Amino acid sequence: MNKTFTWRLLTPGELTDVYLQEMRRDFPAGELKPLSMILTSEAEGLAHTWGVFDGETLAAYLLMVRPEGSAISQLDYFAVVPAYRAGGLGAKLLAALPEYEAGTQAIIIEAEMPEKAEDEAMAVRRLGFYARCGARDTGYYEHLFDAWFRILVLDCPGCASLAPEAAVEALTDCYRRTISPTQWQKHVRFFSPDGSVCG
Repeated sequence: MNKTFTWRLLTPGELTDVYLQEMRRDFPAGELKPLSMILTSEAEGLAHTWGVFDGETLAAYLLMVRPEGSAISQLDYFAVVPAYRAGGLGAKLLAALPEYEAGTQAIIIEAEMPEKAEDEAMAVRRLGFYARCGARDTGYYEHLFDAWFRILVLDCPGCASLAPEAAVEALTDCYRRTISPTQWQKHVRFFSPDGSVCG
């Protein structure tokens, strides 16, 4: 794939269109945050969304959570639109992501746990994709709203490798900055590799 793709931040209107036309197709309902929550996070400067374009046509999107002062960027949602799949674009975009998330120590990725997924085969493929792209499985996992995720780390070039415990601490800090204490208590729980609850 030799095309040149352009990255740019999406406007609220563009993000709304992506949510309605792309994300609802690409992700199980249990994984999707409400659109209002995503838009509010972006309006408050806690998150941003990259659109990757082939000319004027959307080829992929990457929703990032990164509160000011956070040491990490969290890859909240990432998908290549169907017309651009199977050509290796996803791996190239993930490799380029640290360049666009300048100043971050690592990219944290939440990948659905196959054993808890609605579509186990798809969850296995996602984990395999992230592993091939260099993401490390921390061994930690989480229950977030109605879904279960493994916590992965993609280290950024030139930065020290982020230890699993530090990755979970950074992700915890990220969530505490972006959702209310009530939502935190009700909807977010982290587990260590031995199955014990963290925090």
